[in-house]
Amino acid sequence: MQKLSIEQLLELENRDRLWDYTLFEYPLWIHCREPLLESAIMAERKIPKFQVAVMFKSSIQTMKFLFSQKKYDNVYFLMERAELLEIYRQDKSLKKLLFLNPEQEKVYKGNDYINSNFFSMFRFISRKIAFLLFWKKYREVSIAFSNSVDSKNLIPYIKVALGDALFLKFLSLILNKNSKKFYTGAVIPMGEKFINLLNSYEVQHGVIHPSHIGYIGLPEVKNSLILYSERYKNILKENNYVGSLIVKDYKKIFFEKKVNRNFFIVIYTQPDEKMQLDIDKFFKKYNPNDVFIQRHPKDYYDYSIESKYFVNATTPFEVKYPIFFTSSVMENFTTYNKTCYIYDLKYPNLNLIDFLDIFTIGSESEVIIMKSLNDIYIDIKENKKWKK
Repeated sequence: MQKLSIEQLLELENRDRLWDYTLFEYPLWIHCREPLLESAIMAERKIPKFQVAVMFKSSIQTMKFLFSQKKYDNVYFLMERAELLEIYRQDKSLKKLLFLNPEQEKVYKGNDYINSNFFSMFRFISRKIAFLLFWKKYREVSIAFSNSVDSKNLIPYIKVALGDALFLKFLSLILNKNSKKFYTGAVIPMGEKFINLLNSYEVQHGVIHPSHIGYIGLPEVKNSLILYSERYKNILKENNYVGSLIVKDYKKIFFEKKVNRNFFIVIYTQPDEKMQLDIDKFFKKYNPNDVFIQRHPKDYYDYSIESKYFVNATTPFEVKYPIFFTSSVMENFTTYNKTCYIYDLKYPNLNLIDFLDIFTIGSESEVIIMKSLNDIYIDIKENKKWKK
């Protein structure tokens, strides 16, 4: 598939009016942007193994919610990531409810939530059948997109887009519109931002930069976007974002809480085979006892490393030396001017220096780029940076 720069993508979209193709007013093109962008690192979410007991509980609790939802003012649909869940924890309302999309690592300790599997099942079904139910629309969109790009490789994304449009329409019929819906990465499709069928607020879950296909070069956004830093409000306005922006420092509060863990080195993984293999080789070679690993939520690699070396929900005040490739977690450390090591995987279409600037604007962090985990490990040892 031909890859494009963000400038080329925006030019293509404007020239061929690709945002005009909709189902139930849902712009289908939003699902086709990421696979076309040359700087995008694609990572698919792995569907967890079906568990009858979990699905049964989710189904019962969801049905109870649907019949009693009028008593809730705020309903959250969130991924199970510690810093994201902070926005739910900080909500002082007694009339709130959380639908949780479980990740690999369990970080939420409370029991006051409903597993989102029941909704996810219907979303999955919608994605599988929508292109058949709306075959004429499917053919129209596929032909239209093929006039602009090689749409053969976009077929799976077009099917997903149609499915999410159908699923969102279904949600709009069963959910109470009076309650506020707060979401990121769970249940509510990304195209909701353009039509706001649910009275919704999207919650920022990662770094926003001038090449981010989820926020840059969009049509008018109809719902509200909650940001965790004022700097992102400025970035969006500078890039002609049209929509309501709200700033809440929920991540700052999470990071500055009192901690009782200390890690000398933590490697933050990416769902990238080279990085995964190199981490395994590194542990076999050095067998370190002061190096830990925090998985990317979509890193499903079967590491041959003891489970005690895997950690989650780390904060900048718990880790002395973090190691990244391009993880958005890096921003957490540069916010507090921490030294960051970068393991350069040599992506051919990625200007690493420019990309790292996204995380370091306004920071005094020292960023050290090296070609291997071995070099980073030796550098830390030789510079006696093991001491607290």
